Amino acid sequence: MNTVTRAAHTISIVALAILTSVPGSNLWAAPNTAPASLTTSHRDFCALVQRKLVDTALPLTNKIHTIKEAFTESKARAKPVETQQFSETDADGRLLGISCKTKSADHLRAEHGVSAARDPALPPRSCRDIHREMVVQLWATFDEQTRASSAFAPHQVMLDADTLSYTGSGWIGSPADASVGSDGKLHLRASALFAEWEDWRWKIMPKSFRGNHYCHLVAPERIGALMRGEERLSR
Repeated sequence: MNTVTRAAHTISIVALAILTSVPGSNLWAAPNTAPASLTTSHRDFCALVQRKLVDTALPLTNKIHTIKEAFTESKARAKPVETQQFSETDADGRLLGISCKTKSADHLRAEHGVSAARDPALPPRSCRDIHREMVVQLWATFDEQTRASSAFAPHQVMLDADTLSYTGSGWIGSPADASVGSDGKLHLRASALFAEWEDWRWKIMPKSFRGNHYCHLVAPERIGALMRGEERLSR
């Protein structure tokens, strides 16, 4: 990543930190939805990711999977809206990553009308954007002492571009990543599969493939531990 790109990512996080410090601000909130947190891997985490990616206020169900094979075989649904969620842990039960299967804005609009989600003509939001807000929200939960002793403040967290996959099997095999770069900063990289419903490139594909936006994310619990310095990564 070049110096200009790194600077742009840093500026983005700092700007978002300022924005979310304003009372009543709710980044990307869809109309009539209550603010919710991305600071823990709660049972509605992927439902919240769905809302933030496409600004939808549609009723939806978030299905939790405890077995990876079942999550791998699952599909997000557009009508009724159903998202899929799975958390990856290490041998000690520590949360490493959280994975979400959600629907694209154009698929929700095709099934529920144009008010169902944001205009797909706008630049799509990315899994990296979810990482960005996770960092900002986590920093907002730190008290003054924790911030002073933290290993990585928001301006020291770099958001690398999503790793993109074009098949479900490719995406499943490409987890999110956290690392410390040669610049000494924490780097977060999400892994994504994104195939819009109306994209002509996917028209010949099965309907189950189209209209999907999948994200592998570093678990917020792990990001928080890394920022606080409770977990250390070698370069």
